[in-house]
Amino acid sequence: MSNKTLGIGAVVLVVGLLTFGRWYSGGSSATSGSLQNIHQQANVSGTAQNQNQAPDFSLSKLGGGSISLAEYKGKKPVIVDFWASWCPNCRRDIPHLNSFYQKYKDQVEVIGINLQEDPSAVQNFVSSQGVSYPIALDPNWQASRAYGVQYTNYHVLIDKNGDIVRVIPGDIKESDFQSLISS
Repeated sequence: MSNKTLGIGAVVLVVGLLTFGRWYSGGSSATSGSLQNIHQQANVSGTAQNQNQAPDFSLSKLGGGSISLAEYKGKKPVIVDFWASWCPNCRRDIPHLNSFYQKYKDQVEVIGINLQEDPSAVQNFVSSQGVSYPIALDPNWQASRAYGVQYTNYHVLIDKNGDIVRVIPGDIKESDFQSLISS
């Protein structure tokens, strides 16, 4: 095969994958992490008092027990981090997130939600990284679907009242913790 044929084949493959990905995701764009999209994805019954209310979840916690967002409502703000151990961006971000958690844990809770990995793999990763914030397991995509998560290293900042303040696709910064505390 010639280089020209290989080049054309590669372009056709890339265009096909992009087209399939857009069709598979329902035509949503990469910026679908907006508050509006979260509420469209959430399966919330009854009448909503506040359109920015974060969808509640109750998930199994790594090491036993369960954790829910409702536990923190009225007590302190929460940062929900959707991640996976195989994600290179998560591997880079988690040590920073853990450091910020150590510094601000009396003022902000962090809940790491692992996306569909085997609990033993999650435990090995968490232990090797020294992660100290709670880790929830989302094997059936319950919380991920409610928040419209389509990729890893995705953070949702929720204030003390349970309202979504901001969505951060990508790495989190210390200033994000500080702004959540002051909101």
